[in-house]
Amino acid sequence: MSPLSPLLAGLFSLTACSRCAGSRGAAPPPMAEAPTKVPAASSARTGPPADRKGRPATAAQTLGVNEGVGIPLVWMRQGRVGPAQELSLLRADAQALADLGAHTVRANTATYPWLSFDAFQREGGSWQRADNWVRTVTDAGLEPLVMLGPWPGNRTGAATEHYLPTDLDAYGAWVSKVVERYDGDGVDDMPGLSHPVKAWEVDNEPDLHSSAPPKGTASGQAPQGFETAAEYAQVLVATGAAIRRADPQAVVLSAGFYRPHTAPGRAYIQQVLAQPGAAQAFDVLSLHCYFDQDSLDIVQRTLDTWQAVAPDKGLWITETSVAAAGPRAAVDEQGQGRLVAGIIGGFLAGGADRVLWHTLADPPSNARPGGRPAPFATNSLLRSTGDDGPLEDKPAGAVYRRLSAHLAQVDPETLVEVPAQGGRLLKAGDGWLAFWGQPALPDGAGAVEDLLTGQPVQGGATVQAPAWISPAAP
Repeated sequence: MSPLSPLLAGLFSLTACSRCAGSRGAAPPPMAEAPTKVPAASSARTGPPADRKGRPATAAQTLGVNEGVGIPLVWMRQGRVGPAQELSLLRADAQALADLGAHTVRANTATYPWLSFDAFQREGGSWQRADNWVRTVTDAGLEPLVMLGPWPGNRTGAATEHYLPTDLDAYGAWVSKVVERYDGDGVDDMPGLSHPVKAWEVDNEPDLHSSAPPKGTASGQAPQGFETAAEYAQVLVATGAAIRRADPQAVVLSAGFYRPHTAPGRAYIQQVLAQPGAAQAFDVLSLHCYFDQDSLDIVQRTLDTWQAVAPDKGLWITETSVAAAGPRAAVDEQGQGRLVAGIIGGFLAGGADRVLWHTLADPPSNARPGGRPAPFATNSLLRSTGDDGPLEDKPAGAVYRRLSAHLAQVDPETLVEVPAQGGRLLKAGDGWLAFWGQPALPDGAGAVEDLLTGQPVQGGATVQAPAWISPAAP
């Protein structure tokens, strides 16, 4: 049932759509290539050295949720959420994430607290919302990943005709000021800061923005050199340098590239990294992975792009999901739950350090006029039980919760895929995650738990994924 206390349950009629809808106004465009339904080829865990920045301390710390703590901007503008409610709503989100077993939560510049250079200037330089977000997230024991950029990261084209800031030095000074406020070094820190922000992401989905019309162009008109790879590289270099000036120990992420599994997406990243200083400006490659097929093919192609463009960097998958309903759905809720384990297992087998599910919870029925579903409404881990009712696990949330519990004491360096006829197995400490297909039980296998139901699986030489396999008793 609900991961929240009864006191907070009624608040979800106000905040659920921020957790399900993200900040896009429409569903993602169709993918350029359709994956097959054949499980991806097994490969050993790869990646940069173990001392890379951003490496998790436990395997459970690889799990996170994108934009999981926030409030819809439209409700703030309409006055539907006052200062007295604001912190309560944020805390409810953070509690839900902590109860799920999530570790990292991401703040996009286009969602609460709207921490972009453009928005900060327009709103008079107030720190209140950013302070609220950082305090709420860190007090809940979650690791914050904060995005910085010149414009709102999901609506860049709607905010500007020209991507590059007119004063790049002023922008860089603002970035350093933000990092200094939250780095926890005792100099110009946020009052009451208890835990620092160490991970910073430089903007969002530039490869998607480069193919969308910027502000001032006619609807549907092709962009004319908007947010080119060279322009994004300038912002990446300037932002990375400003972050490191304020905190040399910070973990700097590239923008989350939207379509790295496609040839145009990979080419855009390669063009960025070919610019002077761009490859040295960040520590971790941030990639997104969305798809609407019952397959892990795109997971493997996303990993292939990482290995092709930046194998010396860490990898964070900062957005991933698959819809459980609607015109683009390839699975039902049970299938979505199965794919939670498949996607996370596939990325961990390939060496990713973080995997952030896109959506925490679905919206109440009145989230949009006319009852229309919000974007990403069915990509969530949790389900609403009514406009004012509590949240409960969807199969996706149940799998996520159980998986996090099993990974809690696992050393991430023990994560390695092992050969398995009929499916895919991830060795994790003394146990195994069956994350795809119907693999044969490994030598030394003991009890088996169905991650969809939480029930033990009896007998048999194979196991249906998703399942957790414990070692046999000595």
